[in-house]
Amino acid sequence: MQLLMFVGDELIESVLLDKDLVSKPGYLGNYKRRLQTKYRDLYLSGNRPEFYVANDSTKIVPTESLIRG
Repeated sequence: MQLLMFVGDELIESVLLDKDLVSKPGYLGNYKRRLQTKYRDLYLSGNRPEFYVANDSTKIVPTESLIRG
């Protein structure tokens, strides 16, 4: 699994995730905060970052749907 960060239409970075820890509270949020801090200058101009999780079958899922269930 991978966490993908997009700003606008551009893929900024992807991070490999441990499939067994994705359901652990705070696991995805920790990575999202790190990426937001690292690339803060890219989205200060008004484009908010979007995060998606890609599983092994290449289906991309918004992180909000994973958190909400």
